Formats: sequence, structure tokens, C-alpha cells
Amino acid sequence: MFALPYFEHQLVMYVTADDKSTFEKPFDISSIPIVTREQADAEDRSKKLTTVTPTLKVPKTGPTKAAPATGAEAVASASAAAQKYQQQLMRIPEMKSYGSLLKSSPLVELTESETEYVVSVIKHIFKEHIVLQYEVKNTLPDTVLEDVSVVATPAEEEEVEEDFIIPAAKLVTNEPGTIYVSFKKVNGEASFPTSSFTNVLKFTTKEIDPTTGEPEESGYDDEYQVEDLELTGSDYVTPAFAGNFSHIWEQVGANGEEAEETLQLSGVKSIAGK
Repeated sequence: MFALPYFEHQLVMYVTADDKSTFEKPFDISSIPIVTREQADAEDRSKKLTTVTPTLKVPKTGPTKAAPATGAEAVASASAAAQKYQQQLMRIPEMKSYGSLLKSSPLVELTESETEYVVSVIKHIFKEHIVLQYEVKNTLPDTVLEDVSVVATPAEEEEVEEDFIIPAAKLVTNEPGTIYVSFKKVNGEASFPTSSFTNVLKFTTKEIDPTTGEPEESGYDDEYQVEDLELTGSDYVTPAFAGNFSHIWEQVGANGEEAEETLQLSGVKSIAGK
């Protein structure tokens, strides 16, 4: 059976698409993950457990470690993230032709929280594009940043090329803003480019006039370099159920074709993800 939450989301996005050219191709049901009845039941149980009224327990001393997500929980979490960001990104005219969002990464911090400019990023994966969503907050008092953009430069320029940048028009003190930088896969949708990106925040700084509370007319151009960002093979991997791995392995190898590649899973100490 199909993973119903993901199936429902993809179907809704298809039938409500604003771009009429979307309907020139039939809905691709082969992209929907297949799950077993046991896996679907496990997901239902995990949802019910999260809605049960918690009982009070004596707090434990010292830090606690969150239990790793089960297969059902991982797929449900990935599906929820895809639904959330798909709706946001499809409101942007420049991205309407990108098609369905395949995966979004967790938030990656590029600065410390105590710095004057706090920057984080989310990596969005489409069939032919990589979109970097930068969340930026200006913490300097009595200062406004205008025309704020990020110059993201890939180390592997033959793998991806910049498509467009959507800057933030204004960032006042402690009010976050969003910047989008889109890259196109040079070798098409069948490629999985990996690269590191240097990130330089560029903006115009204006001080606030204390008598009027408005930014001064003149300002000065400035830039601020943050940490590099890594795009790795794991960014293209989406969670899927594997109730019977031996059976799946036999199906994959049934055509006699093999491929071998080495990928680095950043931030993972062991295969268990701990």
C-alpha cells in the first residue's frame, strides 16, 4: 500500500497547481513510497501515542537523549516537512516551474547565536534545482539593513550554476528575514551534485535617526562572511520503509545492473545515526 500522507500531499499539489502545463503529464504514482500494512499500523500507533495526555513523572537529573525515530516516524516527519515547505516555495513565482519538492534538510546554523548577524539555512532539493533558504536576523540595535542578499559560491561550479537570488528588502533589529538562492543542476535531474558553498552576507547598513525613528537617507555597503555550507550525498536521501530488506535487495538486483559509489554522511558517527 502507499504512504498515504505523502500520497495525499502530492496529489493535492498536482490538482491545485497554478501552472496549466503541469496537467500535460499524468500524475506520477511511481514516486509515492510503498509501505506494508505493519508499517502503516506502526505509524498510526506513533501518532496516537503523541496525542495521549502525558502523566507527570519525577524529572531526571542530567541531559536526556531523544530516542531515534522509527521508520514510520522518519517517513512521516519527512512528509510533513515537504508539505510545509512545498506550500511556501510554490507561492514564489520563480519556483512554480520547479515541480514537486523532493526533500528539505533540517536547519543548518552558519553563525553563533550571539553574533551581530545570525544566519541559518535550509537546503531544498528539486528534480533539477537546489534552493538554499537563508534565515537572517539583524541583532544590532538602532540599525536597519537594506537590500540584504547572500553570495553563495559553490566550489564545484561545473556541477551547479546560479539561477537567481531573492534578497530581503529590509531587516530591522531582531526581526528575521528570508533570502533565497537557487542553483540549477548543470547535468540535469539524473545528477546528484555535491559541493561546499562559501556564504557572504551583503547589505546596506543605515542607522536609525533617534528623533524621527526612521532610517537615515545615506548608508554604507557592507558584507559579512559566515560558515561554509556542505551539500552532500545524504541531502538526496529520503527515508523509506524496508520491512523485508532481503526481498527489496533481490528486486533491485533482478535486472543484473550494479552501481558503486562512496558517499559521506556528514554529522553521523555510526550507521545507527548516533
